[in-house]
Amino acid sequence: MPIRPSILAIPTLESGLDPLLLDRLMQPADEALDHYMRDVRRSGAFDDPMFVRCGVRRVIGQSDSGRDFLQQYREVFDGTLARATFFDSLHSKHRRDLLTRLNTEVVRRGRVDLPDLLAGFPELKGRAVFAVDGHHVEHATHSPRNPKGDFVSSNVLHVLCLHTSLLLNSASVQGDGIYRHEMPVFRDRIADWLPETRRGRPGPKPIFVADPAFVDSAFWTRMQIEGSRGAQVITRTKKNMKPIIYAERRIDRSNPVNEGVVADLLVGFDGGCTMRIVRYRDPETGAEYEFLTTVDDLAPGLIAVIYLLRWRIEKVFDTAKNKLGETKAWAVGEVAREIHSNFLALTHNLAVLLRNRLGTDEGIREEKVERKREEAMEIRETRAKANGAKVAFIQSLMPVAVQLTAQFIRALRNGIMVGMRWLAAVKLLRAAMKAYL
Repeated sequence: MPIRPSILAIPTLESGLDPLLLDRLMQPADEALDHYMRDVRRSGAFDDPMFVRCGVRRVIGQSDSGRDFLQQYREVFDGTLARATFFDSLHSKHRRDLLTRLNTEVVRRGRVDLPDLLAGFPELKGRAVFAVDGHHVEHATHSPRNPKGDFVSSNVLHVLCLHTSLLLNSASVQGDGIYRHEMPVFRDRIADWLPETRRGRPGPKPIFVADPAFVDSAFWTRMQIEGSRGAQVITRTKKNMKPIIYAERRIDRSNPVNEGVVADLLVGFDGGCTMRIVRYRDPETGAEYEFLTTVDDLAPGLIAVIYLLRWRIEKVFDTAKNKLGETKAWAVGEVAREIHSNFLALTHNLAVLLRNRLGTDEGIREEKVERKREEAMEIRETRAKANGAKVAFIQSLMPVAVQLTAQFIRALRNGIMVGMRWLAAVKLLRAAMKAYL
């Protein structure tokens, strides 16, 4: 039986126009490691590029555990990697920091290649908009319990760019028997997520879209007075909030984006800055929402739309758990949690970039998803009309669905597992993205 080429080896594109599928997936990361990063360690049997490739391969390969991955490495790909070497690497601060810098570079360079998912809203051009949330998975096998004898889930904070659907680097919140709230971690790490080309320069502040757990009037007041170094928030109000209403802002009813807006209020809280509350009623369902924000220069209807796009980070988490099978922490410790979550982010980003490349170079789109979305919209419009309602105009401007599909991920995984080359993989991926099985 012929031995497959090791897809975990350091990639070389010397094979001409037909490299391995894994090489194409890893290309943005490989280029960043080779040309845009310093302090990359390339000595030893398990150097930094090999570490990166192994982590991405483990996420894509849907291994049940570290030992499962090592056995797969040895028996399927004819590789050799000592158990202690691999597990020790999950506690390396150098490699945690390497992944942080690598994913930052992949995200930065990816912005150039990817279409702007918020292009339908010209007011947001050049303005960073992020969804932020914590991602819980099961504790690691050897995780200690809390003082009550209970295990604590591993929770890591993630940030998703709503312009590109690329996932930024993460920060450990809790685990190993210790509970912690997400907001203090966010306060400590927000500077890491502000775009470096934007920090300290004139222009609109980045917007973070978050659930009500991130309400902190004192912190967001500080962000307001930080000038160009600050940030803004869009969230939901809490039931126990008692805002002081200062004034009601005029709503431009000629702007179709404001369809469904009931009120736009200037409010205040003890010890906090002046904020806005936007009350919105969905014209389609009649559901009512109340949004709280420090953004003062966008239409109230756009505030509602931006918050409703927050669910996209939940879709990324759903992909990680249900399509990639990443439901459990890889190892004990804060460094290991951040390495694991950074590998999730990097793998997600590389898959998004590869899918975009299929579209630009090969004309391959998620046709099945596009058809399903169009059919669903027709059903919604028919149902709303029958109920005397209507689908909001803003729905026509909403960005296309961006969640990685199960068929795309399975085709990617299968092609990598058999050592498939790019030209053959294009046919495989074309079929997976054209129609449902």
